[in-house]
Amino acid sequence: MIENVVKSRNNQRSFWIFGGILSLLLVAGCVTTTTIDGSAQQPKVDQEKALDTRLQLAIGYLGKGDHERAREHLYKAMKINSRSAELQDVWALLYQQEMELETAESYYKKALSYDPEFTRGRNNYGLFLFRSGRVEEAHHQFVKGAEDLDYPKRAELLYKVGVTALKLGHPKEAEKVFIKAAILRPSMSEAYLELAEIFYNRTDYPRSRQLLDRYNETKQKVSPRGLWLGIRIENSVGNQNAEASQGMALKNLFPDSQENQEYQSWLKNERKKP
Repeated sequence: MIENVVKSRNNQRSFWIFGGILSLLLVAGCVTTTTIDGSAQQPKVDQEKALDTRLQLAIGYLGKGDHERAREHLYKAMKINSRSAELQDVWALLYQQEMELETAESYYKKALSYDPEFTRGRNNYGLFLFRSGRVEEAHHQFVKGAEDLDYPKRAELLYKVGVTALKLGHPKEAEKVFIKAAILRPSMSEAYLELAEIFYNRTDYPRSRQLLDRYNETKQKVSPRGLWLGIRIENSVGNQNAEASQGMALKNLFPDSQENQEYQSWLKNERKKP
């Protein structure tokens, strides 16, 4: 899921920004005020709209891989408010796409220095750190971001806290935040799968199976990881028919998956046992 989330910002923005671009541009340019010396000045609300329009346009071009056009709008956004945390965040995304990772990180840090409460930017920086293999630092950013109780995607942030906690060897912490994520967003199937794995590793097979069933209900389609966990659960409780059924599904539906390779290797070892 984390890897999917990394891509989601570009994909989601590029689909909807163009419908509102013209109206935003018109609104942003039609109202002005006059300063004492007679010069025209845009009201703050219009500046914010103009800045948001530039950033949305830049993100849309980033989603298409058109970095030149994206830069044009980012430079124009800088003339509106060069200290915008959102602006620094988009610069970071641009340089990240261009694999200029040191520069990208400097912009992520700049965004958070301008606005420490910028949760979306903290989430993006956490993803950047996670993809760079800096799991402990990513965990810190996700934990900090999840403290924002009003963040619209707090459940996803809590899930990332759990994933990084597991990688750092903290299953109890992971369990707590996965449960919170599932409460905030009951349709988050991945949280149930992670919890099912945690309880399987504790040999609490009934609870693990219950959570795996919940995962399958919310996901509404089988996955190689879910099938492989199901095989191990049923093997542990001695349900050979269910084990064989899920094993067949894994082999037929996901023959090239890592989970099927592990399953086939496990089968060979099982057959060698006296």
